Parts: sequence; structure tokens; C-alpha cells
Amino acid sequence: MKKQLIILLVHQLFWVGFSIVMYLSKRDQTYSKIILFLVFFYQLYLIAKYVGNTRKASIMITCFYASIFFFCQAIVNLF
Repeated sequence: MKKQLIILLVHQLFWVGFSIVMYLSKRDQTYSKIILFLVFFYQLYLIAKYVGNTRKASIMITCFYASIFFFCQAIVNLF
């Protein structure tokens, strides 16, 4: 349980940082934003793997938290 909580906190910090970087780079082209997303995603995968999860669990956790982040960001953008 502690591992998942640590991963959740780290993921939240990284996704908040990602949203700040995306806000500051509004004029950048789409491919640079995709590359930035892939860099953040890979770093979060490595952190999840380092905390002690298996490769499959790390990928699933990272995808799950990324989807939650984008879902919440879409809800916030509606208002």
C-alpha cells in the first residue's frame, strides 16, 4: 500500500509539472508536445519500476494515472 501511495504522489507532482509546462508552451507545435508527453510518461514509468513494481504493473499504473490526469484536465477545461 505504501508503494502505491508513493507512486500516486510522485505521479501527481509530475503531472502538475507537465500541465504547467504545457501551459507555458501554448505556441509550440504538436510534435514537440507529444515528445514532451512521452518524456514525462517514460520518466514516470521508470519511477514506478524503481519503487518496486514489475514492468507490467508499472506500465498499467502509469497508464491509469495518465488517463485520470487527462480526464480531470478535460473536465476542468469544460468550465
